[in-house]
Amino acid sequence: MANVRLMTAETGSAMQELRGYARPRSRSVAVVVLIGCFGAACAPGEPSERTVDVAAELSAAAPVDTARFYAQQVMNSLGGKEAWDRTRYVSYRWLVEREGAVVADRQHAWDRYEGRVRVEFEQRDSTHLMLFNVNELREIPDLGPVPAGRAWIGDRELIGANRDAALRRGYSVFINDSYWALMPFKWEDPGVHLAYEGIRTLSDGNGYAVIHLTFDEGLGVSEDQYWGFVDPTTGRMAAWQYLLGTDTEPGDVIWWEDPTVVGSLRFPMNRVRDGGGRFIYFDDVVMSTTVPTGRFDPPSP
Repeated sequence: MANVRLMTAETGSAMQELRGYARPRSRSVAVVVLIGCFGAACAPGEPSERTVDVAAELSAAAPVDTARFYAQQVMNSLGGKEAWDRTRYVSYRWLVEREGAVVADRQHAWDRYEGRVRVEFEQRDSTHLMLFNVNELREIPDLGPVPAGRAWIGDRELIGANRDAALRRGYSVFINDSYWALMPFKWEDPGVHLAYEGIRTLSDGNGYAVIHLTFDEGLGVSEDQYWGFVDPTTGRMAAWQYLLGTDTEPGDVIWWEDPTVVGSLRFPMNRVRDGGGRFIYFDDVVMSTTVPTGRFDPPSP
């Protein structure tokens, strides 16, 4: 599958405009890893915390793949694989902020079990709505992979080539925005390759385990490379960096901040430039085991 690239009039390329400067950060000395909460001692549906010596566990696990070890720690810090596997429905607003003003605001809903997706945003005073299934793709010349679905601008349903172009854009938006939202949950997906590249000191003066992610063809990001920076004391992915397919150097580090309990998981709400302020953030986040009735239904005539 050709690599998906998001280009919008509102934001330019949201994946390519990331530049910043070093900034100081503080770090707690507490060593905490989040795990799924299934026992009676925990509040229902919320992740719990436990103290763990990650370095000691890594030393004991020396014969195993170090990158996979850290991938497991990252997933544990988010609430655990079992909690993620039980999460069928994910929805959120993806917002881009520039100089204090919101320049992009897109609403997403995803049925992870059935592949149903809803993408909605405002552009040129009109509502754009796409309903499609990411498990049902077809190749269209000059467009690439296009999901089966329907699309509307305002109350007008699109047909033919206009529908296909809108669905292609909706699919591109879904791939881009969902990776900004959910990348740490997806390290062990099929077709993702992990490599441990040692410890790197970032601008906060702390050392982070560096995990390099590359991808098989057909995943929508196959030409790109990512680096996740894992706090070795908590197992949490604190930041990322990426190299898009045609670029020659990685962009600057982006911090994933404000991890917040949502359902049975923990979701980082803000993406912060190294040395700068928040520029992408999330609102109205829902992570649930059930799909709201009618969420993927077409609009009423």
